[in-house]
Amino acid sequence: MGDQEEELMRLRDRIDTLDGKIIELISSRAAAAQEVGRVKEVAGVANAFFYRPEREAQVLRRIIACNDGPLDDETMARLFREIMSACLALEGSACEEDKTSIVDA
Repeated sequence: MGDQEEELMRLRDRIDTLDGKIIELISSRAAAAQEVGRVKEVAGVANAFFYRPEREAQVLRRIIACNDGPLDDETMARLFREIMSACLALEGSACEEDKTSIVDA
């Protein structure tokens, strides 16, 4: 195996390891979003505004401020919008699951 092939394998292994860490972190974030949904549900359905544009803007400003590249700010913001969207769906579904379990009990 040539030096370039070995280097590519090493880099791909590194990417695979990083992908695993990213999955763990996104899953942890999603679990936290589920907890947010439960807390909002306990506060009362009237107060459970799941999508809060001001919170999304706050998160995106923080993400952009922390971004040192190599991805540009818009790309990083787009990635986080997707993550936040998926987590928001979980946040709302956590409350629906709680309602279903109460009804089924």
